[in-house]
Amino acid sequence: MMRLLVLSAFLVFASAATIPELATQLGCTELVKLVEHAGLAEVLSREGPFTVFAPTNDAFAKLPKAVLEDLMRNRQLLSEVLKYHLVYGSLYSSELTNEMTEASLAPLANIRFNIYNTGNLITAEGSPVEKANQNASNGVIHVVNRVLFPIPFLDIPQLIVRERARFSILLDAVVKANIVAVLSGGPFTLFAPTNDAFAKIPADALKTLFDNITALTDVLNYHVISGTFWSSSLSDGMTPKTVEGKTVKITINGGGKVSVNNANVEEADDAVTNGVIHVIDTVLLPPSFHIN
Repeated sequence: MMRLLVLSAFLVFASAATIPELATQLGCTELVKLVEHAGLAEVLSREGPFTVFAPTNDAFAKLPKAVLEDLMRNRQLLSEVLKYHLVYGSLYSSELTNEMTEASLAPLANIRFNIYNTGNLITAEGSPVEKANQNASNGVIHVVNRVLFPIPFLDIPQLIVRERARFSILLDAVVKANIVAVLSGGPFTLFAPTNDAFAKIPADALKTLFDNITALTDVLNYHVISGTFWSSSLSDGMTPKTVEGKTVKITINGGGKVSVNNANVEEADDAVTNGVIHVIDTVLLPPSFHIN
């Protein structure tokens, strides 16, 4: 009887579709087309096992037309992007833990996994998993609703330095408050005010703030939340606690626009090696904290 069960299980596994075949069955036809264009179809049909985070056709449709055209023209870039959706071995959702990172097949690019709402929401580098644990003959597919792009191998302070053209005042504040080392830890979620956000504060008041290191540190820490909170994990009315100790309030309007207290999120989900950055248009001030 045991031999029959083992044989039956083997036959079921052996007759399962390969990764490209299963991806087609799951409706991820745009992914399969790009895999073929990049010359990866044979590898994903024979070798393995692989875990594939397969973007839906809608996920690819959300990309700017110019990005898709660049990917089609540059096969090396396309291959790197596609490999960022691949992990060696069969990795099932039950094996994932919050803030776990796993090396993708793209060079020096890890995928961060987060689990929210007691397991009802799982994200891979911020992209929600819509359908998990789809077995192929040579691995497993998790369908995701956003295309993943290899992140720069930079932590929060390093990304601020790279983007100093719009974050130079934030960078000066972080250095002045001596919290570079702290922001290199984490994982953290940073609501990052742009230079234009700081420009809303009168110049003399901003100078006063910079001259008071304790106050400056409190203000900066009020922009930081412990843990990685991608935009897909934020909900209307949510009040996460900041590193400063007080909470901020998340508001999501009917059009899906996100704000934090009185600051609008201008750009969400900038991935870094130790969390995520959301760009905001107004400096956040802790309750009862005033800049005169």
